[in-house]
Amino acid sequence: MRLLLLLVLLLAAPALAAKPAPLPPLPPLVVDAAAPIVTITIDGVPLRLRVDPGGTRHVQINASAARRLGLGNSARLVAGKPADSGHSDTQIGMVSARESTGNAIGHYADRDLPLVLAWSDRDHVDGADGLIGPGFLPHDEIRLVRRAASAADRTTRLAMHWDDERGLLGTVPVGDHVIDVQISPAAAQTIATAAAAAWLVAAQGGHVDGPVRDAVIAQGVARPVRDIVLDRPVTIAGITLARVATRLFDWSGKTSLPADAAAGDEMVVRAKFDAQREWPKLAIGNDHLGACAEITWHRLPLAIELTCPAA
Repeated sequence: MRLLLLLVLLLAAPALAAKPAPLPPLPPLVVDAAAPIVTITIDGVPLRLRVDPGGTRHVQINASAARRLGLGNSARLVAGKPADSGHSDTQIGMVSARESTGNAIGHYADRDLPLVLAWSDRDHVDGADGLIGPGFLPHDEIRLVRRAASAADRTTRLAMHWDDERGLLGTVPVGDHVIDVQISPAAAQTIATAAAAAWLVAAQGGHVDGPVRDAVIAQGVARPVRDIVLDRPVTIAGITLARVATRLFDWSGKTSLPADAAAGDEMVVRAKFDAQREWPKLAIGNDHLGACAEITWHRLPLAIELTCPAA
């Protein structure tokens, strides 16, 4: 009987053993806004990832990084199990971009982070192996600091929400409408969708100016844009905008840009497509954010603070 009891206790010991204490919360992460890089190791391979509040639900990596990780290996294991693999299709205006996807465990600050990686056949991130959204990192506060704040700066807090398809967004009223706002320091310039530009012009007045040109939107995909010049500049998230590059044919819905927004061949091309559903989105890029002293992401409540020169 004693032997049986001892055997039962020995078998139960692992279940009765105390669970490891949870790791303490990490302090705020402070990175250089000019190069907000963190290093995450996957299968012994270090990746330099740029922290991007404009990131998506995936950790987007360059094709060269995917090759270093061997992500094309069908026998790849993650935590001892066959890796999940698939594809993700993203609508970038009228262009559908497909990426390969696969799960991975990233090692960072003595923690294992479950991640979903996405990659194409190109390197589209300069100066890093990829982009990672702040929500994937085990910090409750992440500060992208460019310089010390001065008396000439003002801090604006923008409440944010997470959309699984569209990423981290704030909402801002513009006239009688509301537009989505994305803080995108990894983007070279500030760009509005056609619907967002239409609402800006309706509220502030404005006209088109300059030639049609191509601008990279995401995943290396470029779309035709043209500048909208506002009659009355508007301040959004503490950033004053007088001139905004506008995606002429993307996410317009039933909105309309000024009649001369596109001309000649561009109008012919537009007529070949049905209008996409309306999505008024303004992505504020580094052309404005580069002047800010600091961009701070907060997990709870979800928000971004911009400390930038006062308008």
